[in-house]
Amino acid sequence: MMVTLPPELVELQRRVEKVARSYGLTFFPVVFEVVDYAQMNQLAAYTGFPVRYPHWRFGMEMEQISKSYEYGLSKIYEMVINNDPTYAYLLEGNSLLDQKLVMAHVYGHADFFRNNVFFSHTNRKMVDAAANHATRIRRYQDRWGIERVERFIDDCLAIEDLIDHQAAFRTNYGLQDARGDVGPEEDDPGDGRMPAEEYLEPFINPPEVLERERRQRQDEREARRRFPPDPQRDVLGFLLHHAPLEAWERDILGIIRAESYYFLPQRQTKIMNEGWASYWHTKMLTGHLLEDGEVIDYADHHSGTTATQPGRLNPYKLGIELFRDIEFRWNTGRFGREWEECDDMAERARWNRPTGLGR
Repeated sequence: MMVTLPPELVELQRRVEKVARSYGLTFFPVVFEVVDYAQMNQLAAYTGFPVRYPHWRFGMEMEQISKSYEYGLSKIYEMVINNDPTYAYLLEGNSLLDQKLVMAHVYGHADFFRNNVFFSHTNRKMVDAAANHATRIRRYQDRWGIERVERFIDDCLAIEDLIDHQAAFRTNYGLQDARGDVGPEEDDPGDGRMPAEEYLEPFINPPEVLERERRQRQDEREARRRFPPDPQRDVLGFLLHHAPLEAWERDILGIIRAESYYFLPQRQTKIMNEGWASYWHTKMLTGHLLEDGEVIDYADHHSGTTATQPGRLNPYKLGIELFRDIEFRWNTGRFGREWEECDDMAERARWNRPTGLGR
């Protein structure tokens, strides 16, 4: 059972939020809850949501996460959900320093969720939506049977990534529902043939020309017959509109598609999202929140989070270094000079470009 924050963590959240706002971070209200490790593993298996639709893959993921924790291979300190309000979970038993670091990290994520363009199209009430999805799917299982519904969910999850990955930047994106007017079929043998005397036939109507024109007309008819007229990146959306599905199957496919679009920005921005949160927890703690006796422990915990291993990419390390490089170039004036150099190069290229005359 999740518990509300004890008084010391309530005061700590107030301090952390005040520092975050002083740096200009903006975010939805953040709600922290304390959970034990078993609850944290369940939340991780549910990708942060307290309720998800029933499916075997969530149990499989929870088993994997639990074994990894028991064997000391990994430990989840926090989890945060892109929602309004933003929900975040703290692990029971963490030291006060760990909770302080996690809270600062969460406020960095919350600012990123609210202001990054990739998250602009996401459902900000997804916690409620996920619970609604779970209720609807359980009703379908009661009516149509668990195995039948679960097999269909398996099919949907196999293609859950086949959506439009640039949907956040589409202004007029939509499925083409009309097949278009194909028109009557034409007789190929005589099409395009011009009247001519028999002895002029090979010259007026060359066979190779007639064949080429026939193939061209056939390609044009196939293009008009093609459905959809234009390629669609959103395969799930196309199936949702046109596949021969029953009503409950169409609803489940819509649920899988809606959740895929919700989770898409988190995969697209993983490095910069973690880098942004790491950058701000570092700045807030080292500049305002750490006590003298906590510096060494903080440095040890932070270095463990940003450690790198051969052959593996650490998004925390790469992300924070990218933002530090941006900050360094901006503070030293190199950002502006680089743009000026780019402008100078473009201007020189424009004046030195060959005209192409005489070619």
